[in-house]
Amino acid sequence: MDLVQPVWFIGHGSPMNALMDNPFTQALGQMGRQALEKNPPKAVLVVSAHWLSRGGTFVQASPKPETIHDFGGFPPALHAFQYPAPGSPETAELLASGSQKIQTTLDWGLDHGAWTVLCHVFPEHDIPCFELSIDYGQPLSYHVTLAQELQFLRSRGVLIIGSGNIVHNLQASVANLSRGEETFAYDWAQEFDAWSTEKIADKNVADLMAYSSAPGGSRSVPTPDHYIPMLYSLALARKNEEVRFTFDQLVYGGISMRCFEIS
Repeated sequence: MDLVQPVWFIGHGSPMNALMDNPFTQALGQMGRQALEKNPPKAVLVVSAHWLSRGGTFVQASPKPETIHDFGGFPPALHAFQYPAPGSPETAELLASGSQKIQTTLDWGLDHGAWTVLCHVFPEHDIPCFELSIDYGQPLSYHVTLAQELQFLRSRGVLIIGSGNIVHNLQASVANLSRGEETFAYDWAQEFDAWSTEKIADKNVADLMAYSSAPGGSRSVPTPDHYIPMLYSLALARKNEEVRFTFDQLVYGGISMRCFEIS
């Protein structure tokens, strides 16, 4: 019998991390090596902050998902980067067939919330990868409930990864980024990072859904697009499982690179 796959959350940060060798990407590499040694996944499902849909939740069912360069203004090397992993259409069809909320699509592919992470985790790009969209018009409770429909995939060898950033105020961080002030963090970002870390460790999804009333919450999560993937990951935690933080850094004032694993 296959072992149950863990669940990850990755604070993915800048697309440039795809080309970098730094403590964050090294931590991703370590996570991947440990996964391959302990319990190699048969496929990877990513819930990315960069696939926001309207009026429905979609699962990508292409046998060869394209590498989507959903950004602008970066070096040519990044725009040319490819992550040619195969898709997992059979698994996507299985997921959609058991849900009234999820539909398959051949649109989309692997956006930078997925491939800038996966290229360090599984650099051989030989494990099938596919994505689930975030229906952005739905309340947070919808996503927490929908996460339970993904639960059975873990027992079928699918590693589920939420990819976003718990603290993600890009507007407040742009000036610091242009000045190269990577290690700077605003007080409100530190406060919310500390609060959310405690709630995540306790698997307190209810409190995390009420983030706007937390210290620094409204400034750390001005929009929930990068926050929702974390809720998917944490909502998949089982009662006997623990949360282990695998990376921890606040960068450019208002972006958290915090990552965790649930197993």
